[in-house]
Amino acid sequence: MAARSSVLVFGGRGFVGAAVARELAKRGASPVLSVARSDRPGAGGELGPGVEHRSGVDALQPETYKSLLAEAKAVVISIGEAPWAEQTGGSKDQAIKMNGLSNIAVLRAAAEQKVPKIVLVNATMPSWGLLQGYREGKEMAEAEARLYPETSGLGPEGCSVLILKPGVVAGTKYWGSMPVPMGLAMAPMRLALRCFSGPCNWLEAKMPGVFGGVLKPAVWVDELAQAAADTVQGSSFKGVQVLTPDSLVGYKAA
Repeated sequence: MAARSSVLVFGGRGFVGAAVARELAKRGASPVLSVARSDRPGAGGELGPGVEHRSGVDALQPETYKSLLAEAKAVVISIGEAPWAEQTGGSKDQAIKMNGLSNIAVLRAAAEQKVPKIVLVNATMPSWGLLQGYREGKEMAEAEARLYPETSGLGPEGCSVLILKPGVVAGTKYWGSMPVPMGLAMAPMRLALRCFSGPCNWLEAKMPGVFGGVLKPAVWVDELAQAAADTVQGSSFKGVQVLTPDSLVGYKAA
């Protein structure tokens, strides 16, 4: 069997996925494959050198990417729809499909191919009714990722599964070719929430259903990308690891 070398980034045209793909390429991972249904640029902007985009890949149809998984040393899953989509023309069922079932399909296909490294981009969130489908989907995906050592047959010592759970993610998004520097808008609030982390943590602990993730500082998209790349390129842990906003805010590459 040929040595595994590729890294597949599902949702590699998106805001977080593109940042992860660029960080991996910068670190010398090769090949880095951004996979998605479409060729259209997304919120992540240009992928840059070292990243190859593959279109025609539907997460819910493993036959469209099964052959790619056979050569993958790692899979990064950054797919889903925005938490507010359910209330702006979407539906609970669609939110569960996009944030849960699509992620689960990739995880199970990767487990079948025994891919040794997995990064799942998930979320920390409150239990508001407005986010019910989004939350249920994300919880389903996380539960499946936690089972990966068993479902893949690799066991806790044979794989590394990183679950990233930011609250708000900030950075520069793209509207077509136009950059939208959301990081600038979020920077003052991030600083304030870091300064008042004690009272904010107390409120979250008392009322997690209301404030879970809401009072956490925004995580820069580059911090997420660095955490993901650390796992793919030089993981120092085995089994399942979960990084919440407390670990992600201020994250420095290993």
